[in-house]
This record gives sequence, C-alpha cells and structure tokens, in this order.
Amino acid sequence: MSAILTLFLVLFAAICVGLVFFILLQVPKQAGLTASMASGGSLLGGRGVEGGLVRVTSVLGGLFMLLAFLIVFISR
Repeated sequence: MSAILTLFLVLFAAICVGLVFFILLQVPKQAGLTASMASGGSLLGGRGVEGGLVRVTSVLGGLFMLLAFLIVFISR
C-alpha cells in the first residue's frame, strides 16, 4: 500500500467522523416550507449558526465524495 493511499484513507476516516459530528449538531426542521415563506425571509439568506453548520456539512460532503473517487482510482 502506498503512502499516498494511506494518507487518503486517514483523511477519509477523519472526514467521515466530521460528517457524523456536524450532521448530528444540526437542528431538524419541523416547520416545513410554509413557515419559511410566511416569515418574510429569503430562502437562501443567512441563518446564523445553522447556516454555518450546513455550509461545513456541504464542504465535508464534497470532500468525502472527492476522496472516495481518489481512493478508488489510486487503489487500482
């Protein structure tokens, strides 16, 4: 096993743990679409800490997919 593959596997495991952590930190949305339309706020506007958690989760999800593809191609 090459050193780069080992590095990618360690990063992959760390990103998996980070994804689980940040997904569990998020507050579930119980209100649905009608509450967001009635509040007068924009659907894509800033939401404080919740927006940051969603952003971090999205970045970690993208890195998860990228590393998964890299690990498959390197391991061949």
